[in-house]
Amino acid sequence: MNKTEANLSLFMITFFAAIQYVFLANVPESVSNFAFLTITYLIGFCFMLALFWGELFRINKGQILQSLILSVEVFGFNLFLLLGTSGVGATVSACVLSAYFVFIPGLSFVLYKKKPERSSLIGIGVVLAGLFLIMNTDLTGALNIHILYLVAADVFVAVYIIMTGDFTAKSNPSILAMGQMFFNAIFALVFWFGEAKVKNITMSLPSDAAFWWSVLFISLFIRGLYSVVQIYAQRYVNALDTSLIFSTEIVITMLMSPVLASLFGTQAETITSWKLAGAIVMIAGILIADSSFTMAVKRRLVHEKD
Repeated sequence: MNKTEANLSLFMITFFAAIQYVFLANVPESVSNFAFLTITYLIGFCFMLALFWGELFRINKGQILQSLILSVEVFGFNLFLLLGTSGVGATVSACVLSAYFVFIPGLSFVLYKKKPERSSLIGIGVVLAGLFLIMNTDLTGALNIHILYLVAADVFVAVYIIMTGDFTAKSNPSILAMGQMFFNAIFALVFWFGEAKVKNITMSLPSDAAFWWSVLFISLFIRGLYSVVQIYAQRYVNALDTSLIFSTEIVITMLMSPVLASLFGTQAETITSWKLAGAIVMIAGILIADSSFTMAVKRRLVHEKD
């Protein structure tokens, strides 16, 4: 895999992430979030175990520790996501959660002393502008404890992306992916059990087909495929570029909405001129942040002057 293939792979899993909301709509509100996390992580682990069981013979203590660290970061994201979205509207939640890439440069410097490039910082600003155009959201008055929870979720996912890039350069990506699924299934099960005890409810799951189709999609394509592809691709794509690619999930969701609506009978999202303008601005920002693209443009401009 080279950088171009890695970028295409990241865009592919971003596509799956964008269409997952159609399936999540089939998850009843009565189902515990921790129950859903438990079953999807467990199936995701079994799926990867079936594919990569031979890699377990190469496991070592360092990879187990790295898997545990990444799992804590992912679970921290999910936990603060649940706390934050419970008290904030969907539009504001999506806007805040999509902006986690702004933390990448600062955290990369704190953790690994990596200074951000000027083009990256400019690109971040442009992508943020595009994001706010798409969401058309005014956050004034929405700054409350739930927003802080969502910001904490952003920090967790930013650290996760940064450390994933570092760990994959030294460890077996398949083992890291399996380890994440295993530990996250354990964490979710513990919280599900605790929630059931506190609320005095039974630990049960629905039996309807729509729910289990959603479980299978999330387990195979989000927990399984997404995790494996991301870990492999981040060997070739840095943390900031990865996070900017993931930020296009909003654009893909918007553009795919009419197609998904016709296929699944859902309501299509209204695409306004502001949203189209925001999508174009976001893509421009991602290209600006890509050092290889900006260098190619500079060489082209210099060649034309000569």
